[in-house]
Amino acid sequence: MPAARRPRPASPALPPAAAQQSGVDKRERILSAAEDLFYRNGLVGTTMDMLCAELGVTKPYVYYYFKDKHEIVETLAWRASLACLTTMKFAADDARPADAKLAEGLQRWVAACVTHFRASALAFRVTASLRPEFRAELRRLANDFYADLAALMEEGRRAGRLDFEDAAVTAKAMGGAVGFMYTWYRPDGRLPPEELVARLTATLYRMIGLRPIPIKPTPTKRKRT
Repeated sequence: MPAARRPRPASPALPPAAAQQSGVDKRERILSAAEDLFYRNGLVGTTMDMLCAELGVTKPYVYYYFKDKHEIVETLAWRASLACLTTMKFAADDARPADAKLAEGLQRWVAACVTHFRASALAFRVTASLRPEFRAELRRLANDFYADLAALMEEGRRAGRLDFEDAAVTAKAMGGAVGFMYTWYRPDGRLPPEELVARLTATLYRMIGLRPIPIKPTPTKRKRT
């Protein structure tokens, strides 16, 4: 009789931290591909088959991390909104004057909106198809952002460091200038992301009479097209 074959040793399991990181990397890969597809084709025009083809995987691979494309959309929209609409938050013990905080917060806001412009565009375009409770959370984020922005503006004006008429109207005008950049911004356009951030931030400064204050630039990422 031939000798019995030795059983092959089982493949070593990934350490918990490595397994978790592997899952994060796969999830991020799905989100990155989906963001590009949704931006180019819209929510209705993008199917799970298209996403799987882009990734070179089968549907179970994607469904392991997301139950459907609407969950992917909400994940992208929430991440972008959180990055952009928390930029006026500062530590309670930050004793800098309001104009210094505004200088930093406005620059962070513009940089975040440039980095996340595709997901931000998606959030605006598919708002009606999002779950009502999710839309309510997005509204809460936006309301908190404008409240924080207006409060800093009012504080800066009282200190004689800013010049504008109506805080609420001016804040919303600034929001329109930045929030709707997805309608005209192209990452492969004539201005590199860092220069666009600098120019648009300077425009916001002028809208409230804020003199430029040296701050450390927030790095922006040039996403693939």
